[in-house]
Amino acid sequence: MYLVRDDSGELNKIILPIRGYGLWSTLYGFMALESDGNTVAGLGFYEHAETPGLGGEVDNPSWKAIWPGKQVFREDQVAIQVLKGAVPAGSTEKQWQVDGLSGATLTTKGVDNLVRYWMGDQGFKPLLENLRRGEA
Repeated sequence: MYLVRDDSGELNKIILPIRGYGLWSTLYGFMALESDGNTVAGLGFYEHAETPGLGGEVDNPSWKAIWPGKQVFREDQVAIQVLKGAVPAGSTEKQWQVDGLSGATLTTKGVDNLVRYWMGDQGFKPLLENLRRGEA
């Protein structure tokens, strides 16, 4: 975990290493959260072997651009999810939903699983809760 602070020492971003299985490979990356520990600042993968044009679209700047602003938690439960297909127009859950990758169902499911795992009880959730309480 990396804590990025501004010049005055205030917490600015939380950078979390994440990894999990896609279709053909393990995806290795980072998820950045805003200082509230709930709002996504960004998601990126630095290593994977997913199929170019399908699961490899995890590298597409357009797909990565839909992550910032999404919320991870709702009432202290991991609520963020990567859908199969697009977030439905008018969805009341859209602040927690991310469009899936077209033609890459298993990679989409893998990204959903790894994000939910690392943001959950066995991942970084306890540490994020401590940060929010000022105990970390």
